Amino acid sequence: MPLYEYYCKRCQERFELLRPASGMDDPAQCPKGHAGGERVLSTFAAFTQGGDGDSIALAGNPCAGCSSGACSTCGVQN
Repeated sequence: MPLYEYYCKRCQERFELLRPASGMDDPAQCPKGHAGGERVLSTFAAFTQGGDGDSIALAGNPCAGCSSGACSTCGVQN
């Protein structure tokens, strides 16, 4: 079953749900119980290893999940 990402306008939070593809656009209830969450496009990151051994971001925002001010995955300062 695919994982879809949704956005709740009421609590302004993104959340994920496993649902069948046939229900991907149906409104979703957020984890706080608010109805009417809308499906949004998910972001992703892809990496490869460069010739010098460093990780190189190929696509997406490699630091999208960082909240501490520095990303240990890619070494980029936010």
